[in-house]
Amino acid sequence: DVKDEPAKPKETTLKGKAGWLKKCSGKFLGSYKDRYIQLDNTEIAVYENEDLKTCLERLDLENYDKCHELRSPFKKKYRLILIRAPKNASKVSDIKLQAQNPEEKEAWIKALSEGINRAKNKIFDEVKVDESLSLDHVTRSRPKGNRGRRPPTRIHMKE
Repeated sequence: DVKDEPAKPKETTLKGKAGWLKKCSGKFLGSYKDRYIQLDNTEIAVYENEDLKTCLERLDLENYDKCHELRSPFKKKYRLILIRAPKNASKVSDIKLQAQNPEEKEAWIKALSEGINRAKNKIFDEVKVDESLSLDHVTRSRPKGNRGRRPPTRIHMKE
């Protein structure tokens, strides 16, 4: 009987992830502050805490190119960085985040990378192509000009 099996945890259908990360504020020597970060499909919401009342900022993953590990030679911290897309380089800055452990860091990199890919593919998802509308080749049916003679150049027209 199927009912006797232990209940398996259902896979979350939410295309995202939520949890505590330290987020770097400031450009160069910014301080890392604890933030509750929620990734939902193609957007990151940054909250002050878990009650989700104070949303500090929303980041659209469409503006970012990739997410990878941020390695630093002396600090053994589990940092990752969201690299901004070149077309939006002036609008957004790279986002540096820090996880509690390497597993959490890898999970966030994976989730954010998937979110970036979804954001890039969102444009394609919205366009539905009707296959029945096949286009005829425009130039094939066009009338042909007389091929034996080259059209006159300006020098000949002056005479």
